[in-house]
Amino acid sequence: MHNLYYQDQNCSLTLTQGIEEYRNYLISIERKVMEDEEGSSLITDHDATHVIFGLDTSLEQESLLDTWVVTGCSWKFSYILGYGKLPEIKKLYNALYNELGLLGILKLYWHLLPRKWKVFRRTRRMKKKWLFNFPKSLLKLKISDIRSEYGINILSEEERCLSVTIDWSGIY
Repeated sequence: MHNLYYQDQNCSLTLTQGIEEYRNYLISIERKVMEDEEGSSLITDHDATHVIFGLDTSLEQESLLDTWVVTGCSWKFSYILGYGKLPEIKKLYNALYNELGLLGILKLYWHLLPRKWKVFRRTRRMKKKWLFNFPKSLLKLKISDIRSEYGINILSEEERCLSVTIDWSGIY
């Protein structure tokens, strides 16, 4: 498990610095850092959700991020659908399904239900929803200030950890 500075509720990094830390973490675990296409901010928008909600890319935390995004963000279905259509994401989804199978994915969700419920309750207490396609002026603000403005209370390290991990190769 990696402890990333943006996973501290009171992180003083700017959102830009947090995204940079997130992307450096991806490099350190030998994952591809995806780049936005010309005129798009979809990848940056997605990476920012990892930072704002304090999550890494483990299967468990990716699943928790889904709950944060669906219930704690304001988004357009067509925009989010665009993320799932990216070739790298399609390859990732196929690799996960081929390696874990439906039973493995269901097992992951079953073990995460209590934490997903905790995330859902926290999204209900937010002052306002995070805009998935957020104003890029927020990149200059401190993560702690953004969390305070939106009423985001991220999961602690203990709350993020799952006692039963779902292993997969990470190859796609």
